[in-house]
Amino acid sequence: MVDDVKNVRVRTEGGFTLIEVMISIVIASVIVAAGYTILTTTQKATISNERAIGTQQNIRVAMEVIAKDIKQAGFGMPLAPNTPVGGALGNCAAGGVNAAIRPVDNNPAIPLTAVNDTGADSISLVVPRTNPANGVYLGWVLASAAPTGGAGTFNTITLTAQAVGEMAAEGMVNGSYISLGGVVTVPVTASAGATINLGTPTYAPINFPIGTQVYLLQCVTYQVATPAQVLITPTLCGGAGFAGPCLTRTVNSGTAAAPPTSLVDGVEDLQIAYACDGCNAAINGGVADGVIDDWNANGTFDVADFQTNRVWAIGTFDPATIRLVQINIVARQTAIDQGTGEGIQAGALSTPLQISDHLPSNDAGYVPAAYQSFRRRFLTRTVDTRNMQ
Repeated sequence: MVDDVKNVRVRTEGGFTLIEVMISIVIASVIVAAGYTILTTTQKATISNERAIGTQQNIRVAMEVIAKDIKQAGFGMPLAPNTPVGGALGNCAAGGVNAAIRPVDNNPAIPLTAVNDTGADSISLVVPRTNPANGVYLGWVLASAAPTGGAGTFNTITLTAQAVGEMAAEGMVNGSYISLGGVVTVPVTASAGATINLGTPTYAPINFPIGTQVYLLQCVTYQVATPAQVLITPTLCGGAGFAGPCLTRTVNSGTAAAPPTSLVDGVEDLQIAYACDGCNAAINGGVADGVIDDWNANGTFDVADFQTNRVWAIGTFDPATIRLVQINIVARQTAIDQGTGEGIQAGALSTPLQISDHLPSNDAGYVPAAYQSFRRRFLTRTVDTRNMQ
C-alpha cells in the first residue's frame, strides 16, 4: 500500500518539457534583443543629438568672436604714414599701409572669374585689446593723469604693474601701438614696472584723466586650418586626438606674428563677402556717398552687391571702403556620424554644401564618402563695420 502511494506521487510530480524550455529561451532572446536594440538606438540617438548640439554651439561661438572683432576693426588705428600694426609685412598691412580689414579670398584666379574658391577665406583685422576692471583690479586704465597737472605734453603714462605686465604678455613690445581712450594712438618705445614710454607725443591741450581706458592694438587673423596644416603643426585642432579642421586665430601686437592657435573645433569653411561704398569707379566716380555701391544697378541693396573674388588693396579695391561684411561659416561634427541603428550609417549629406563661391567638390582631394560621413551646420550673418577709420 505504501509503495502504491509513492508511485502515485512520482507520477503526479511534473516539470518543463524540452519544447517548453526552448520556447522560453526563444521568447527571452527576443525580449533581450529588443531591449538591446532599443538601448543601442537610444544611446546613439543621444550621442548624435549631443554632437549636433556641440556643432551648433561651435559655429555660434565662431560667429560671435569673428563678428565682434569686425565691429571693432579700426578702432584707434594709427593712420598713414605710421608703421602698420604688426609691421609693414604683417597681415593687416595692405601695400605696407594699415588696413582695418584685410580680406584674403582663397581663389587661384582672382579677380572675379567663374572659378570657385579652392578653400576657406581668411580675414585680418586691426582690433583693440583691453582688460576690464573686476571690482578689485582696475584693468588697463591710467593710474595717473596725463599730462601730470593737466598741461603740456608727455611721453610716459602710468598704469599698474599688473596691467603693464598683462599687456606685455599679450604681445606688447617696442613698436606696438596703444590707444588712450580711442582718442590718441601712439607707439610704445619701452615699458617697465607700471610705466610705458611713448614715441614723440604732442597732445596739448588734450588731457587724459585717471581711469582713461588704455587699448593695445593687435592684428588678428582668422582662418581655417586644414588636416594637412594640422599634420605640420600638431598642436592645432586638438592635436593628435582630432585631425579635423578648426578655426584658428593669429595675434600680432608687435612686429612678428605669433603662430596660430586653435579657437573652435569643427569649423570647416569660412566664406566672407563685402559690400563697399566707393570701391567701384563706375558708381558715383568711385566717391563714397554714404550708400552701398549698387553693383547690379537695380536701385536697391541686395546680395549681388556683396563682392567676393576680389583683391582688396590700396589703389585697387581699397579695404577702407568696406561698410558691410557677410560672414558665412560651415561647421561639422568632430566625429563621423553613426546614425541611430546598430551599424555605422555614413552619408548624412547627399551633396556638397556650397557656400558663397566655394563648392567643396571642386577642391583637390575631395572624397565624397568621407565628406558625406559628417553632419554639418551653416550660419550666416551680416555685420556693420562701425569702427573703421
